[in-house]
Amino acid sequence: MASDNKTAQERQHQTEEELRRSNADLEQFAYSISHDMRQPLRMIRGHLQLLERSLQDKLDGDEQESLHYALDGAQRLDAMIVSLLDYSRVGRKTSPQRWIETRAALDEALHFLEPMIEESQAEIQISGQWPGIHASHDEIARLLQNLLANALKYHDPEQTVRVAAESKLTDTQGRVCDRDNGTGIAPEQTPRLFQFYSRLQTRSRFEGTGMGLALCRRIVEHYGGRIWAESEGDGKGSCFCFEIPLKTLNPPPS
Repeated sequence: MASDNKTAQERQHQTEEELRRSNADLEQFAYSISHDMRQPLRMIRGHLQLLERSLQDKLDGDEQESLHYALDGAQRLDAMIVSLLDYSRVGRKTSPQRWIETRAALDEALHFLEPMIEESQAEIQISGQWPGIHASHDEIARLLQNLLANALKYHDPEQTVRVAAESKLTDTQGRVCDRDNGTGIAPEQTPRLFQFYSRLQTRSRFEGTGMGLALCRRIVEHYGGRIWAESEGDGKGSCFCFEIPLKTLNPPPS
């Protein structure tokens, strides 16, 4: 019986090792493919821009529209590839993990979002206890930036934008929630939000690649946490929350 248990443990360990190698290979594959794809795409964009400048007075309306669609498609594809690169870099190509202050990461995220905040004249409320965490500063700042940017982006133009970011600590985990008064989400659609290139709003209304929340999920799960969204429906705002296990929070006593 002991021999059988040992064999089962060895098989489980081997399976876990193979899964780790497979995941690492997939991450490297995604990074290499997306990185290499950008070079020919930059050439396509460059030549389209040259054509746009040199032929702008020689094309009729339909031809100009076709050229515009081609250039717009190349630009959107480049943005999607960049977002895939960002996704593949989580845990691999970012700043090293160390003890950082989540409030400092939040302040950096808000600094990068200043143009959006000023443009929308948003009211931002920060509350709660923002702990230390053993993580990559770049990843946590990016996580918070993406969630706040979502809250700032999805609202009606005539609406006063209000965003509340709150951090709480429990016995087992730290939780951060960003609540907004924006367009809201149909409750049955919330599981789709964190999938690759998933968009619930039309591109004509809101720009984006559909990868921001997938990247958030990737970062949170990298630290053993979970992320979710809540909304009562269209026009009723949204709340995005993530939790990270307490074992990764607060530095050990010196």
